[in-house]
Amino acid sequence: MNCTEVQLLLNDILDGTLPLGQQKSVELHLKDCAACRQELAALRSVLDKASALPVSIDPPRDLWEGIDARLGPQKILAGPFSTRWEPPRSANTNLSTEVVKSMGSSLRIKRSFAAAAALVVGLGCFWFASKSSTPAWQVARLEGTPRIDSEALENTGTIRVGEQLVTDDGSRAKITVGAIGQVNVEPNSRLRLLEAKMTNHRLALEQGTIHARIWAPPRLFFVETPSATAIDLGCEYLLTVDEEGASVLHVTSGWVALEHGGRESIVPSGAMCITRPGRGPGTPFEEDTPEKLRKALEQFDFEDGGSSALSTVMTEARAADAMTLWILVFRAGLADRGKVYDRLVALVSEPEGVTREGVLDGNARMIAAWQRHLHLDFKEWWRVWQ
Repeated sequence: MNCTEVQLLLNDILDGTLPLGQQKSVELHLKDCAACRQELAALRSVLDKASALPVSIDPPRDLWEGIDARLGPQKILAGPFSTRWEPPRSANTNLSTEVVKSMGSSLRIKRSFAAAAALVVGLGCFWFASKSSTPAWQVARLEGTPRIDSEALENTGTIRVGEQLVTDDGSRAKITVGAIGQVNVEPNSRLRLLEAKMTNHRLALEQGTIHARIWAPPRLFFVETPSATAIDLGCEYLLTVDEEGASVLHVTSGWVALEHGGRESIVPSGAMCITRPGRGPGTPFEEDTPEKLRKALEQFDFEDGGSSALSTVMTEARAADAMTLWILVFRAGLADRGKVYDRLVALVSEPEGVTREGVLDGNARMIAAWQRHLHLDFKEWWRVWQ
């Protein structure tokens, strides 16, 4: 490690959050570098002085009456089987131009400082304590010059809650997601770190493409987009958001849930799913699904295509598209569910002990049998119909 890399990690050293894999390299550098040792000692001294400051100083008189007068008045600031999800009728059939606005997040303050002491060392201690207490993830440059907020990333650095990572058409970066995975950020991307907690690792992808690899229990890693939230269920996936806020998810391993406004699509390995602003996630489909079938699915999911689009889906479906048909059995209107089920059975034989009437009536045992039959028996899958 060089001096620049080590100095970027000084806050983590003092916080005790330096990853184990980097501790040895940092220790070796500090052993041989007097300048970095001096910098670390100076920062530790500032923190020690901050710790010695009084938590508060009582004013000579009650100040609240005057403050209150200046503030003035303050303002406090999937359904049942018989229900089909209906997108808003007023929504435009084209992709919405709405893009998620930057989601800022203020840094948390570690301590309160007395006004008099702040004139001496308070401001410096405040800044350092705030930066140190704000959760952060490691970032490494892969190509070009990514930027964290306004600062260029020359080699390695950190992204803290509230900060934005931006890549141009010639840059890429890798984020280490705490201890649970990695996210490669591809060119022309913008994303922000929203949360960095043990039980909530959360990014906002505003535009561009990420490649996420997560090795943690389900529902610890989240990626918010303008049209849905991608929830890791133990997986690897590619997620792309265009400039109008629509997204495409491609799961290459495991499972991912897409959620928006009470609607959920659980996407298994080898499948894809499209989302649109204001509409949420569509129906998952296989990565090699024919183009004509994909277009018909988009019409059904996002453009009020109804029975006509559904008819095209059924005509174009192959045995390999059984997953898509199975989901549509429950998303189609009442008049079409039986037809979709019949097409499914024509392509893939019914599991033993299952009947058409039982499935359409919502028999849990028969639905579970179909899920096992189609290798869709991940326990979270059942939540689609809860």
